Amino acid sequence: MPPCEGTGDRAANYPLAPSPTTEGLISPMWSTLCERILAVEAPGAAVERLSIVAPSVVRPGEPFAIRLAGLDAKAYPSVECSAAARPVDGPAAKLPEVQFEAGHPAVGAIEGARIAQEGWHRLAFKLEGRTFVSNPIHCSAEARRIFWGDPHVHTVISRCHPTQCRSLDFCFVGARYMTALDWVCAADHVSNGRCDKGKWEAQRRAVSIFDDPGRFAAVLGYEASLAGGAGGDNNVYCRGDLEDFVDHYEEGNTKTLADALPDDCFLVPHHTTRTGKHGELSDAIYPGPDRMPVVEVHSKWGTSEFRGNPRALLKVHDGPCYVQDLLAQGYPLGFIAGTDTHATMPSSYGDDSAQLYAPPGLTAIRSDGLSREAIFDAIRARDCYGASDERIIIEDSLAGGRMGRVIDRSGLAGPVEIAAEVATRTPIERVDVVRNGEDVHTIEPGEQDWRASVQFADEADLSAVAFDAAGWFDRPFVYYYLRVTCESGAQAWSSPVWTTV
Repeated sequence: MPPCEGTGDRAANYPLAPSPTTEGLISPMWSTLCERILAVEAPGAAVERLSIVAPSVVRPGEPFAIRLAGLDAKAYPSVECSAAARPVDGPAAKLPEVQFEAGHPAVGAIEGARIAQEGWHRLAFKLEGRTFVSNPIHCSAEARRIFWGDPHVHTVISRCHPTQCRSLDFCFVGARYMTALDWVCAADHVSNGRCDKGKWEAQRRAVSIFDDPGRFAAVLGYEASLAGGAGGDNNVYCRGDLEDFVDHYEEGNTKTLADALPDDCFLVPHHTTRTGKHGELSDAIYPGPDRMPVVEVHSKWGTSEFRGNPRALLKVHDGPCYVQDLLAQGYPLGFIAGTDTHATMPSSYGDDSAQLYAPPGLTAIRSDGLSREAIFDAIRARDCYGASDERIIIEDSLAGGRMGRVIDRSGLAGPVEIAAEVATRTPIERVDVVRNGEDVHTIEPGEQDWRASVQFADEADLSAVAFDAAGWFDRPFVYYYLRVTCESGAQAWSSPVWTTV
């Protein structure tokens, strides 16, 4: 039996007819409203590609949804398409087709799909004579769930590129039904007079309206700007609600801002290399790992991983502001990625096309359940990683622990073992093991290979390569992480693991 099958009567234009088996009881009026938001705010032109999204991790025999969207050149759902997305022989052979209808956004879903046996899969569909492939799917009884989201979306409330931005409604509806994310945050600007109590109330209420625990998570957050050298631009994320935003624009720093927020909030610096808004951190303004657990390593503006990377921001600060600089200073920062979209396009392109200097980013979190609390807790625990353009799976064991952990190797002998499984939508160009800013091991899979296994034993004398005690670490330390690069340009960065020596 082919590994994936679904029941034909559950294929439907979506969100026109969501199945109660996985989406809950959604009234026809609500479904029509969601469709109307997509059609009015982002009516796509002729189809350029088909997006096929399935969960990254499923259990054998467990029903799941496959979401399809016929997208135009800007990645908006076409309202001109009247073709059917038909499964291609192979893993998708028993799945039904999804018929799109002209005059309606070309979004659809197949409910009740199942994979019987454990393994790695991609599903292929054909639309208008061209074949398209889904994100990789790991069918496993034990692999931890992965939930994909965009933590950095701007709407019209930001008062930044307002002719390109869409509404708060579009942020959440687009994330759930157009780009098929599991969670999203409308992190609108508050600094420099861009927010007031009324706008903040609108954000709080939108989060309450669109949050749907177990199915889709709406996260409350905002962007707070600080001066260069005081921490630069940071996003604030909330575990639950927050009665009012806190802003220390040009009067404080990351430490004062964190201290003024409740304990169930944390800060995330982004594009730390930006000229004039650089995110250099010193021990005096570093708020600690609970209040700043991760850094945004990538957005549509570029990659902040290391100086000289091929997708660096156009204008950068001269000081130690790259992610690898901050890691060397002893700050245990995990990695996330987002779009920083100013066209309100979660994990995608849209009218930002003229300002896209790099592929849009997105964040994977690992959790047993889907809720805004679970997302917050996973990121605070650095149980997350960043990616660009693709939902790349990284399942790893680094130095004896999973990503984001600090491991004491005092008294341990033998090499540091690095192991990982990687799966992508497009062929893998290379996978690098990074140790303290240096690529110490690289594999280059064969042509057209979308899977890679990493096995590396680091036999170096860690005491000779370790950074001296600094920042949060009171002992010498070494960090490791993985960087995945696809032939398409898509990338992923696992959150580091730190070992103390």
